[in-house]
Amino acid sequence: MSDKPVSESRRGAIKAMMGGLAAVPLMSLVGMTAAQAKEKKEQEALPRVDEKGDPTATALQYKHKAPEDKEKAGQTCATCQFIQADSGEWRPCQLFPGKAVSAEGWCASWMKKQGA
Repeated sequence: MSDKPVSESRRGAIKAMMGGLAAVPLMSLVGMTAAQAKEKKEQEALPRVDEKGDPTATALQYKHKAPEDKEKAGQTCATCQFIQADSGEWRPCQLFPGKAVSAEGWCASWMKKQGA
C-alpha cells in the first residue's frame, strides 16, 4: 500500500480527470478544423454549374447572381433549403448533383431554408 494518505491520492486522481476533461474540447477543435478544411477543399474541387449550357440550369432558370426585383429580395442559393454547405462562395446543391452553385445565385426552385 502507498504511504500517501487517501486524500492526497484522491486529489491527484481528481486533478488528472480535470486535466483530461480540459483536453477534450481542444481535441475536438483540432478535429473540426481539419474536417472543415477537407470540406472546403471538396467544395472547391466541384465543377461550377454552367448557367447557359447545363440543361437543368436552363430548366430551373439558374443564374449565378440572383435577380434584384423586390419579389425575390433575399432569395439566394445561400438561403435556400437545397444548398448543402453553410459557407463558401461556391457550394454543392441537391438540385445539381456533383456541381457547385454560387452562394449569390438563384433558381426557380428556390425555397427558404428553415431558420434562415
